[in-house]
Amino acid sequence: MKRFSLLILSVFLLASPSFANHITGGEVYYTYVGPSGSGYQYHVTLKLFRDHFSTGAMLDPTAALAVFDRITGAMIWNGNIVKTREVQLQLTSPSPCINNPPVVYYDVGYYEFDLILPDSPNGYIIAYQRCCRIAGINNLANSVSVGTTYSAEIPGNSSLSTAPQNNSAQFVGADTVIVCAHNQFSYSFAAQDADGDRLSYSFCDAFIGGNSTTQPAPNPPAAPPYFVVPYASPFSGSQPLGNTVSLDPTTGLITGIAPDAGIYVVTVCVTETRNGVVIATQRKDLQIKVGDCDVARALLNPQYITCDGFTMTFQNLSTSPLINSYFWDFGVPVTNADTSNLAIPTFTYPDTGAYTIKLVTNRNQQCSDSTTAIVKVYPGFFPAFNSIGICVTNPVRFTDATSTVYGVVDTWSWNFGDATTAGDT
Repeated sequence: MKRFSLLILSVFLLASPSFANHITGGEVYYTYVGPSGSGYQYHVTLKLFRDHFSTGAMLDPTAALAVFDRITGAMIWNGNIVKTREVQLQLTSPSPCINNPPVVYYDVGYYEFDLILPDSPNGYIIAYQRCCRIAGINNLANSVSVGTTYSAEIPGNSSLSTAPQNNSAQFVGADTVIVCAHNQFSYSFAAQDADGDRLSYSFCDAFIGGNSTTQPAPNPPAAPPYFVVPYASPFSGSQPLGNTVSLDPTTGLITGIAPDAGIYVVTVCVTETRNGVVIATQRKDLQIKVGDCDVARALLNPQYITCDGFTMTFQNLSTSPLINSYFWDFGVPVTNADTSNLAIPTFTYPDTGAYTIKLVTNRNQQCSDSTTAIVKVYPGFFPAFNSIGICVTNPVRFTDATSTVYGVVDTWSWNFGDATTAGDT
């Protein structure tokens, strides 16, 4: 008979299930306490986020968790865990260089307990489920009644004997961040691992759990595998903020250009690798609020190219009202007359070539910022093509006849204009 025990408070407060949407994020993590008989003891923490200004339910006084066999899905243990503490997490001092910053204010609940599990080749999944996520999430098709599942993996010893002696990777990035729509941003999902395991990061699918009609707080939680939330096109688990935002697989840093203002579910998985063997994957699920705000900054495209003349017009991509001065250096090395103080300047380059342009906003003032970009000036590009064959249902041969003064054409994209098919390219 398998032996397991749970060291928790002997008196529980029963949760009052609420159907109102209020969950804004969460994660499960654990630390390895030590061996216990033929098994192992862990200290487990469930961390839940709630928008402080939500009209939905408060954080439950207890949370129903369960432990499952990682391979078979068989339930090993389940119980109600008392909320150990609750704290308020608020971003109180947003940058003065952000116009109209959104309010970021969470209630954060911690549910902690000690768990002894028998030795296992398969390992375990610790899971918690609750309904519902907050309403109006931009990257979900229907967030009003979408619940959530938060989980963590305890590895078995089938592939590595030391794997069960594991501290889960714990996310250490700040949970509060201001992201402004259509502006560059960075947000860290970095984690630390007490065992020194190699960590790698990826966007992954958020899970549903619980429902608004019959099981707002499943007790016990359902067994894995878990179902993916209904993402709204063009978003997905691997692109929760769109194709202009990426995640560094080595550092866990999210960077890019933010999507439209709104709320977005972002789930990051961190994979633990020990001695070349993947032993577990931990998850963090958080709703990121993208505000209708502006950042006073200098922002240009990485590269500008002109194939039609030597004159170009430039404009800062940030439209923040906190920007009140501009200084442009157009990068011509042989003159000092290649500067401007206009918001939208036009400049004529003296010759072909690649130039480094520099923009400084609010020069020598508060909220000053600068950036550079490459400008490539290679005029003399003349697209053209020839065709042979004019009979219906017979092949027509098209030949590129483009001519250039500088460089050569090395890629082609044809569209033959047949509106009855998508295969005309």
